[in-house]
Amino acid sequence: MIQNCFNRNRDSYIFLIVLGLLTFKAFSLRAQATLGARPIALGQATTALPNSVWSVFENTAMISKKKIRVSFFGMRYYGLSNLTDLAAVITYPTKFGVIGGGTHRYGDNLFNKTRVRFVYKNSYRHFCYGAAVHYDYIMQGKGYGSVGAFGVDVGIAALIVKGLWIAAKATNINQPSYGSINNFREDLPRNLSIGFSYQLSGTALFTTDVVKDVDFPLSYRAGIEVKIIKNLKARAGVTTAPQTFSGGFGYKNKKFGADVVVQKHGESALGISPGVDFNILL
Repeated sequence: MIQNCFNRNRDSYIFLIVLGLLTFKAFSLRAQATLGARPIALGQATTALPNSVWSVFENTAMISKKKIRVSFFGMRYYGLSNLTDLAAVITYPTKFGVIGGGTHRYGDNLFNKTRVRFVYKNSYRHFCYGAAVHYDYIMQGKGYGSVGAFGVDVGIAALIVKGLWIAAKATNINQPSYGSINNFREDLPRNLSIGFSYQLSGTALFTTDVVKDVDFPLSYRAGIEVKIIKNLKARAGVTTAPQTFSGGFGYKNKKFGADVVVQKHGESALGISPGVDFNILL
């Protein structure tokens, strides 16, 4: 009878164990929140990453000015449905710059975080700049309530020579914090990052970031993207603090694209995290 009881509740036990590990690592993981299969596969080195619709959630100065873009993303961490990212973004070029927005939800009905962002990007010659206004919302089930806060992010980027970008971004420059409810209070993460990317002909892209969260150690990130055949690319990346390894593939033509990623956390007790996104170009 004891064995049968254990079998019935095995998934619950596994979830509680992993949740405990994630809680212990929570502050390290907080500064690593990146969306999109391509950015994650490139080691989350996104500050100077060109032509990424997911710059809506990263450095808005790097949002592409070409075409209307819509993208959907999903990622399940360590095989647990309770730890799932779902997101969607859209960018719309105008003669006054690029406007866009995005929404992101993480978690389940017992605990989830939701973000809604509105972004703007413009450029002058080879210099780009952008900003984002976002609302972050945390909901706790079982009657524990919810809290929310508004934040502001800014980013800049410059094309030094053909193929070489340098960029920087700062998150939550208004120093927002979630309101107090049931003695719960938390500052939204604030960090500053500087990044470089270099496009080597049409063959390979190299990208790297240095990220400093106000509460945590310096994090280094790097990724490489290599063309395999026409429209098909392979990617790999690595981060420190926390240590992660990632890889993936992407396909894109003139109308749509799709990307897949697999990420492995440096903590040996945590498993593989798969993700996928789908992109439409109008």
